[in-house]
Amino acid sequence: MFPAWGLRSHRGMRISSYAQITVVALLAPATTIHAQQPPRALAQFLRESIALDVAQLAQVQRGEAVVKVLETQNPRDVAIFGIITADASRDAYVRHLSDFERSLRSPARVRLGIFSAAGNPADVQAVVLERQDAEDLRKCRPGKCDFKLPATEMARIQERIDWSSGDHSKQVTAYARQRLLDYVSDYRARGDAAMVVYDDRGNVRASDAFADLLAQSPYVYKYAPSFAGYLSAYPRTKLDGVRDVLFWSETAAPRMRRTLTVSHLAVYSPPELPGTTLAAAKQIYANHYFEAAFDLTTIIDRDVPGGKPGIYLLVLRRFRFDNLPSGGLLNIRGKVIGSLKDQMLADLARDKMTAAGGHVR
Repeated sequence: MFPAWGLRSHRGMRISSYAQITVVALLAPATTIHAQQPPRALAQFLRESIALDVAQLAQVQRGEAVVKVLETQNPRDVAIFGIITADASRDAYVRHLSDFERSLRSPARVRLGIFSAAGNPADVQAVVLERQDAEDLRKCRPGKCDFKLPATEMARIQERIDWSSGDHSKQVTAYARQRLLDYVSDYRARGDAAMVVYDDRGNVRASDAFADLLAQSPYVYKYAPSFAGYLSAYPRTKLDGVRDVLFWSETAAPRMRRTLTVSHLAVYSPPELPGTTLAAAKQIYANHYFEAAFDLTTIIDRDVPGGKPGIYLLVLRRFRFDNLPSGGLLNIRGKVIGSLKDQMLADLARDKMTAAGGHVR
């Protein structure tokens, strides 16, 4: 039986960063059962923690995608869970996933860049702020800004950009590129301590928002202690076998403004959990909408008749929005949830096709 699912600190220790999310390892197959049935622990998790019904479990076994909106404590939070099977070996899929230049690209990401170890200007050359972005930044003040920024950053922008010139949008783009490089360098040196404070709608520390978001996640981190230690203490601890990357992306979604985010992705197959690989993506910055977010993918070996390779792909996405009103004529929350569900379904279908189409080797 699973222990009670819910985050708590161990002997009073604060659970920081995204160490908690590593415990999807609980889903690792503990025993081998009928070839076409999910591992016992996975089936129990889907029934009891995600509350999938018999019909939805049957969909999973037929190879169909199942997506469900999970309950959240905070009305500004949204949690989406999805699962699908794919015809590929876990090792092959993880190799594909670890080819970050290829695997991070998706139709929703209209621009993407990976930060090199040295943090070169070429890493952010594709970052472009349009004229409207520049105009919005020009009007930024603490408590009233259409960009998510610290108050100190708002002041620097006012001081360093020559707003009377005809090329101020180019100046803003150059400034943003350099600040992204500086920010990632600081995060690599200090981890969560370097994460930004958002002053566009009050005063929100991104690291605190993220910890609060994860405290509502239905996982306990003790099932993958090595990965948990790496994530919680990054960059102070090292972990053999982990593959990680920091990247920026500009995402286009229906009914939402294009959003620039910076994320830290770590991929690890814990030796204490054979048959399972975890990929945890932590948002460390977003210029619109999100105070915190993470994306967790779990890849689990699946028994297939005839000895063919197969996997279960489980995806959990959690978001904390800065403002997400519900009800009324607009019902923004409902529209956002609908958009995120559609995106999850599209991503699961694309992952399945990628595996089945021979792109995963």
